[in-house]
Amino acid sequence: MKASPFMKDSAILGYMFKRLSLIFFIFSFLINPANAAEPEVIKLADGVYGFIGKQGAANSGFVVTNEGVVVIDAQGPKDLALLLKKKIHEITDKPIVYVINTHYHGDHTYGNQYFKEAKEIISHENTQKNLIEKDKQHREQFKKFFGENALEGFELTLPTKTFKDTLTLRAGGKTMELAYLGRGHTDGDIIVYLPIERIMFGGDLLYKDRLPWLGDAYISDWIETLKALKNFDAGIYMPGHGNIGNIDMLFALQQYLVDLELEVKKHIEKGKTIDEIKKEITLPKYKNWLKYKEWLPLNAERVYKEITGK
Repeated sequence: MKASPFMKDSAILGYMFKRLSLIFFIFSFLINPANAAEPEVIKLADGVYGFIGKQGAANSGFVVTNEGVVVIDAQGPKDLALLLKKKIHEITDKPIVYVINTHYHGDHTYGNQYFKEAKEIISHENTQKNLIEKDKQHREQFKKFFGENALEGFELTLPTKTFKDTLTLRAGGKTMELAYLGRGHTDGDIIVYLPIERIMFGGDLLYKDRLPWLGDAYISDWIETLKALKNFDAGIYMPGHGNIGNIDMLFALQQYLVDLELEVKKHIEKGKTIDEIKKEITLPKYKNWLKYKEWLPLNAERVYKEITGK
């Protein structure tokens, strides 16, 4: 049977519609990646939950105690912060009593304003300092990641309680050990460790199957800080980005930082400029990690500046 012009036109229109739909989906994802896929809530232990971002987006956690809920990282974009709150209330009607910020970056702290009912928002002293002193450039960086309209209605909500080295938080029968182990992803990263449950919330000191963001990191210090992290007896590790896992993710990230440093040093010894290094550097071992193509040159630049002092 010979196809009619009408049938051909319909097929063409159908094809064009599918292509336009795909383009629209991709465009929507790029404009607002937070909406691309809803995070997943995973039960890690009795009363302990992970809020796992998709495509390597930021993770949060929450601990349900007899007193109320302790939130670990409040997310950043409004929709994700409110979704986190909604998921918490689907599990328990207990109030939010504490919020912990593992470091200052907006994808973990800008949601603080939606948890103001908490008794305290807790962080390392440098996290509070960075949120204040780096406010302007921090907001601009956040909008680059999440879109120009990402901060509509935003109010900077600072930690209300800070510490320098360690802090033990006891709430409703749960014990959480907060510790600053040294500089790493920032100069204010802390971990949240539940010794009874043997669960480690590592914040952005830990990544799984994704290149870390090294925008204001201290690479050599980070390697040493990860060594200190090995001293905790944890069975479950929750990274700041990526799926939950075990101590292997710690070793993998540490090795990445070591390999990155060595590779950049090799290029410097060959007299390569920073532009040449960013263009030529490869680390095939990590090519399947998220953000490999996008962030490897940027990470190399950060290491170059640290090594050369430029």
